[in-house]
Amino acid sequence: MKLAWRHSLRGKLLAASILVEVVMLGLLVGNSVRLIQSHMERLTQARIQAIELAYKTAVAVPLASRDYATLRDILDGWRKAEDVLYLVVADNSGRILAATGWDHELPLPVQGRDLGGREVTHVRFNVDYLGQVYGQVQYGLSTDTIHRAKQELFTQGALIALGEITLTILLLSLIGYWLTRHLSALMDASGRVANGDYQTRLSLQSSDEIAQLADHFNLMAGAIETRIQALEESELRSRTIADYTYGWESWLAPDGCLRWVNPAVHRLTGYTPEECYALAGYPLPLVHKDDAELVRRCHGKGLAGQTGQDEEFRILRKDGSVVWVAMSWQPIFDPEGSSLGYRSSIRDISLEHFAREELEYQANHDALTGLYNRRAFEVHLQQALDDLRHGGGGRTLLYIDLDQFKLVNDTCGHSAGDKLLQEITAIMQRTITRGFLARLGGDEFGLLLEQEQDGAMRQSAKLIDVINGHQFASEGHNFRLGASIGMVAVNDTHRGIDELLIAADQACYAAKDRGRNRIEVYRDSDDYYRSQRAQFLSVEEITGALQNDRLLLYHQRVVPLRQGLSPHAEILVRLRDEAGNIMMPGSFIPAAERFNLMPEIDRWVIRNALHRLGADQRDLDDSYAINLSGLSLSQEDLAEHVTGQLRETGVDPRRICFEITETAAIGSLDKAQMFIRAMHDLGVRVALDDFGAGLSSFAYLRELDADLLKIDALFVRNLDTDERDLAVVRSIMEVARVHGMQTVAEYVHKREIADILADIGVDYGQGFALHEPEPL
Repeated sequence: MKLAWRHSLRGKLLAASILVEVVMLGLLVGNSVRLIQSHMERLTQARIQAIELAYKTAVAVPLASRDYATLRDILDGWRKAEDVLYLVVADNSGRILAATGWDHELPLPVQGRDLGGREVTHVRFNVDYLGQVYGQVQYGLSTDTIHRAKQELFTQGALIALGEITLTILLLSLIGYWLTRHLSALMDASGRVANGDYQTRLSLQSSDEIAQLADHFNLMAGAIETRIQALEESELRSRTIADYTYGWESWLAPDGCLRWVNPAVHRLTGYTPEECYALAGYPLPLVHKDDAELVRRCHGKGLAGQTGQDEEFRILRKDGSVVWVAMSWQPIFDPEGSSLGYRSSIRDISLEHFAREELEYQANHDALTGLYNRRAFEVHLQQALDDLRHGGGGRTLLYIDLDQFKLVNDTCGHSAGDKLLQEITAIMQRTITRGFLARLGGDEFGLLLEQEQDGAMRQSAKLIDVINGHQFASEGHNFRLGASIGMVAVNDTHRGIDELLIAADQACYAAKDRGRNRIEVYRDSDDYYRSQRAQFLSVEEITGALQNDRLLLYHQRVVPLRQGLSPHAEILVRLRDEAGNIMMPGSFIPAAERFNLMPEIDRWVIRNALHRLGADQRDLDDSYAINLSGLSLSQEDLAEHVTGQLRETGVDPRRICFEITETAAIGSLDKAQMFIRAMHDLGVRVALDDFGAGLSSFAYLRELDADLLKIDALFVRNLDTDERDLAVVRSIMEVARVHGMQTVAEYVHKREIADILADIGVDYGQGFALHEPEPL
């Protein structure tokens, strides 16, 4: 309390005033004492001079006449003065001649003031008479009166000063309190504001400067309260957004040190924000060691003022597990443009990463066998060609086709065929060393060996042996398969992927044609392969025809062989090459089937045929059949595509019939059934083409609800000369009639065959003898 009073404004004002008062009173009292003392000393000197003159006159004659008795009487008379303490007359030699008030035995004191016990002034002067000095007079003059007067004056002055100082303290205290009484309230209010009580206000009943200061204080406190509330709300919003955002947010200072991290880091890494602040080199200690260099580069870019987005790396959690994350970062600056470091945002992408890996895996792998698919195989083959152009070694491409695989499907069903493919895949994977194996489709496999032809021949022979040695059992049936392998040397950079695959495919077909279960090596100079190449257009030519609209629509009439039936036509496709020559389907359809281009051709035919029929409404009774390949039939959106084209062109669905081959329908039985049902719902008819070529034709008739049955040309071309063919055709016609289907005989190239077909009850005939194909 005393210290606070000493440091208060009121205490300082009071101390300063008292100090001034003390100094002034001290000067006043001191000066008064000095003046009185000076005055008394002047009076004393006058007294001494008067005494000297009187004494010298009275003593001179007796001293000169040596009348010592008279001299003593004179001294005794003068001794009666109160202020004269003693009188002594001495001769010139200092011998005391007469004295009063002094002991003759004692030496005379030295002339001057004597303060020893009393205030005494010792005065000595010579006595002369008629110019001759006869001796000396010395006396003691008391100055106690002057001393007492000075003491009394000082005492009274001090008492007066003390009283004045006391009164001054009292008056100044009252005045100081009155003047500064509001400052205490202001100071107390300021302290409460400083401690966070922003609602503190002052209410002063005054109009002086202190009251004005209080008003300003109230305004200031109100402004502070409003500002603090705004800042608290802003901070709450910011912290809510920052602390409760799902992502892991960090702020790293320009020196690379962690400035702030939100609590989401604990959910993502298992480390608390406090633990992160204690980590040296944050965030590198949390990063998987294999990704540390990547994160270090990103950290450097952020500090250099560069932005980044979605850099993926792994985080090693506190529990040891690994999490995939993606980091984006953005430099931050203060209002003056100085760098504050950068802000990073990290999110958990483990699900996305593994889903993307799964999608990438599915995009590059066959779902049934787990092998690489055709797409991945082509990419790897292209990498091998690129490596060859840069001085890499040669490789060998194998095209593997299983022999008698269709027999397993037809006998035991597709599930058995799938299981067989999985077993054969496992066998090949165990047998092959240093090779890239892929399933290209169906029972066809591609293998790229990192060996020249001699080593590849040994690998291929071993493959054939292990496949031949594998026995597959299903539903009481035992099967042994073979493998036909086509081989192409990958040592020529002038060949592209498509050319290599076509060559390997042709070699594989050659192996099948020359007895199956063997290896054939593709050679450009071989007459067999030259003839094969002449029959197939390249993939580039087919693709170019699709892109440049060089496919042409033809039609061939399907003629009724019985009364009361309506004619219709089958739409056929041709290709015009760059030179303008018309190419027959046999020149490009096989290549399109091998390289998965038939779905594009089929959809081109559907689209253009329906648009042509929609534009030409002259004969609304004509109906047309459109062929579909097995690859198109296996596509799940085929029915949707047909529906959309019918709606767009406005063609009556009853004018359309789709022909699907027996082999394609059996190969995708479930999808074929779904497509047929979808077409029947629209009013579109379906024909089963090339019937009789399969091994289990009659067994599948009840599964496929077709409207027409087209008898394969194999049984029609020699119908007029071969009784066996006649019996087969008659049987097919009878079975179709039982199933409520109409029959169409293909390849009617003689009029006599048309007559025979009519006689046995076949409904329609189609062939050059009835109508040659012409443009639609």
